[in-house]
Amino acid sequence: MFLARTGWAAAACLALFAATVRAEEVIPLAGCYERVYDAAWLKAHRGQIVRRATLSVAKTSVPETPGDKQPQPILADALLAIWSGDTAFSTIGACYWERVGLVCNAALSAEETRLCKTGEDGVRDCRLSLTDPGSFELTQKPEGLLVSVRERLELSGPTDRGSFLYLSPSNAENHAFLLEPVPAARCR
Repeated sequence: MFLARTGWAAAACLALFAATVRAEEVIPLAGCYERVYDAAWLKAHRGQIVRRATLSVAKTSVPETPGDKQPQPILADALLAIWSGDTAFSTIGACYWERVGLVCNAALSAEETRLCKTGEDGVRDCRLSLTDPGSFELTQKPEGLLVSVRERLELSGPTDRGSFLYLSPSNAENHAFLLEPVPAARCR
């Protein structure tokens, strides 16, 4: 009888513990990541326009809307900053889990400008699309976190310049970046 009660109590405790763990969200790939490309790397990859990339992944700050039935709930916000030369370009991505990583839809800049006549990678003073800034994917690798451009990616530059950085998945030099974990202070 004692063993039956002890077994039942242990099962109840385990069930309560499991419910607590489920209630505590685990944010996949959360953390701060960075890669700074040195002169030797850039010399060997002359077509690469990205000099530095920093990424911060955290629990989403966007609350769920009651009754909103999204096929993939937003789990994380990813703040991606990329430097081309001395200029920083950035976007914040709303990320959901897909197969083996996070997919992040880039934020649409409210800045109005004309549409570009070219779709090539680089810094532009125009936009490829007024409604779709593209997306990127985050995948855990043994060496760090791989950031990959999915369709294309538009990152906003300094607001006083009205510039944008475009990256496409077809450009081998600028479509994927392996970032290493770094202290959180580097992402601020």
